[in-house]
Amino acid sequence: MKVYFAFSIRGGTPDERIIQAVYKLLKEMGHEVTTEFNINRKSRERYMSDRDIYRRDVEALEKSDILLAEVSKPSLGVGYEIAFGEKIGKRVICLVREGVHLSAMINGNPNLTLITYRDKDDLTEKLLRLFNKV
Repeated sequence: MKVYFAFSIRGGTPDERIIQAVYKLLKEMGHEVTTEFNINRKSRERYMSDRDIYRRDVEALEKSDILLAEVSKPSLGVGYEIAFGEKIGKRVICLVREGVHLSAMINGNPNLTLITYRDKDDLTEKLLRLFNKV
């Protein structure tokens, strides 16, 4: 399965342990991560114009089967990706750490799957169950 994995880059510093754990799990399960270019923190968006980043990300989302978004850190870009993914008919799964006051536009959207997690191990367990059903 092709997975578009979205997380805050400019909007707030993501929890790198969570990002790396999700990426590693997806790869171990045999999924293609269409946003692999964002995983290496040092190369994220380096030397690219905003227009080029937009085009690259839209193309990656269009060719993906699902959108998996870590939404614990507010991000305009991730919010846009979620709305765009929903508009073009992608299944959207949002990951949020327990205790985060989540936007009502995400929390209240019946078209999104929301996974709340305590820590890396809890998230890994929940993602394994989810992807075994997909």
